[in-house]
Amino acid sequence: MNAIALIRQCKTAGIQLQARGDRLHVEAPAGSLTPELRQALADHKAELLALHATRKRLVGIAASLGIPRAVVDDLPLEELFATAEQVAPTDGHKDRNGDPLAHSLLTFYLRCLADQVSTSPSTHGATP
Repeated sequence: MNAIALIRQCKTAGIQLQARGDRLHVEAPAGSLTPELRQALADHKAELLALHATRKRLVGIAASLGIPRAVVDDLPLEELFATAEQVAPTDGHKDRNGDPLAHSLLTFYLRCLADQVSTSPSTHGATP
C-alpha cells in the first residue's frame, strides 16, 4: 500500500490525519484503527508528512498570489504526491534571484494550475 491508498482508506473509514510538526496525529472512530492500519501509517509517516507539508506550502503560496484555495483543494492526491516528490530535491537550493528554489517551482506550478482552471470550459449553464 502506498501513501495515497492509505489516505483514501483512512478517509473511507472516517479517520482524520493531521500533521503536527514531525508527528502524525490520527483521530479515528472506535475500532476503525486496526493494528495493520496503524503499522501502515507508521511505515508511510514520512510520505504522509511530506504530502501535508507540500499541500500547506501550496495553500500559503496560493493565498499570497491571490489564487483561490479551491485550486489546491481540488488537486488529485496523485498530483500532490508527484509535486512533493519533484520539489523535495530542490529544498535548500536557491534560484538565480536568491529565492528558495522549491518556492519558485511551487509558485510556477500554481500559476499554471490557476491558468488551466481559468481557461477550462465551464459546464455551468451548458445545454446537452
